[in-house]
Amino acid sequence: MRIKYQKLYDKFLEVLLDRGFEHKKAELAAKIFADSSLDGFQSHGINRFPEFIMMIDEGYVDIEAEPEKVEANGNIEIYDGNLGPGALNAHQIMEKAVAKAKKEGVAVMALRNTNHWMRGGTYGWQAAEAGCGAICFTNTLPNLPPWGAKESKLGNNPLVMAIPRQEKHIVLDMAVSQYAYGTLGEYEMKNKDLPYPGGYNKAGELTTDPGEILETMRPLPAGYWKGSGLSMMLDLFSALLSGGLNTFLIGKKEKEHAVSQLFLVFDMEDKINEETTEQTVDSIHSAERVDPEQKPTYPGEGTYLRRQENLEKGIPVQKEAWEKLNNL
Repeated sequence: MRIKYQKLYDKFLEVLLDRGFEHKKAELAAKIFADSSLDGFQSHGINRFPEFIMMIDEGYVDIEAEPEKVEANGNIEIYDGNLGPGALNAHQIMEKAVAKAKKEGVAVMALRNTNHWMRGGTYGWQAAEAGCGAICFTNTLPNLPPWGAKESKLGNNPLVMAIPRQEKHIVLDMAVSQYAYGTLGEYEMKNKDLPYPGGYNKAGELTTDPGEILETMRPLPAGYWKGSGLSMMLDLFSALLSGGLNTFLIGKKEKEHAVSQLFLVFDMEDKINEETTEQTVDSIHSAERVDPEQKPTYPGEGTYLRRQENLEKGIPVQKEAWEKLNNL
């Protein structure tokens, strides 16, 4: 089934207001969830929304909390998220980082004691729309085995990188597991196999069955040992610079919360549409294709296509997910 953007946004807004959100906060949170669904990331939009509400209902998310600046250490500003809504905290920190970068050329902001930021790409698009480049990442609970191990000790720690252009920004949004857990859940909901092996089954064999991977909790690190090493480094940078919790300590909690994040933002307004960027994009597009019907794309290019299609036709939504939303 397909749902019009406005209808989905209105339903998110209704539920958030019912939970006691101040109206402006509810509007922004509803937009973040609706935009994620619009861009084709239902795993962090409509499919994730019930879990977000559950975290509020169970007291893990303080809907009235605001991020608070607790320290300025050289060029780094450090904020405590006070366990507020992760998406709103991250949006506000990115807003502050953009403003600082516009004045000083670069901004580095660390955020601790916050909650899940939902789709990490949200903050890359936010920076790019303001004419800024960005690198930002978060840690998570332990849900990824280190390379060569069976037990999850690392997080799938999403990494976001954004480069602005006059039109169609370049935005990379990736987990350091081959597939994010939300994506695995989405494939399982649709009863579809993954396009490529994404983790291990009970026999320790690589599989494309998302249900088997969710059962074993053994997703595959992207790039094998390289993804494993990248996960560790992102965790340490976010925890050490923010003074917050690392993946190990987050894993000691009963639910994933109090995570740590880092935002690096660069003012690039006078460099937008620079020849170098366009040469890179053109070079990718002109590469010889494996499939004659499918051109190579840059990060974020597919998002524009999905966004336009879903605005015109409505957002693809699983019936089960729509029913869950309406029952909140």
